[in-house]
Amino acid sequence: MSFHTIIVVGNLGREPEMRYLNTGTAVTSFSLATNRKYNRQQRQQVKETVWFNVSVWGKQAESCNNFLHKGSQVVIEGRLRPDAETGGPHILYPFRRHHWRPL
Repeated sequence: MSFHTIIVVGNLGREPEMRYLNTGTAVTSFSLATNRKYNRQQRQQVKETVWFNVSVWGKQAESCNNFLHKGSQVVIEGRLRPDAETGGPHILYPFRRHHWRPL
């Protein structure tokens, strides 16, 4: 068996969007930006932003939708999987044992 988890600290890039599946399960989606600055060899400062698409499921989805807004800083713990449409990173957050919290 293998397992991975990732922790991302960043800011929401847009308002959370909540929807309900046919089963009644809530799903909230939002984009999360992480920023870092570093210096290249010639002491040229580089700013880098990495975006993640985050999906939160169940009761936690409802909490995210109620408490988070564009620009909110948050810590997300979840698992990373490729986005089927773009091939880019996507954090799937389906399990209750995973956590989120505003900063």
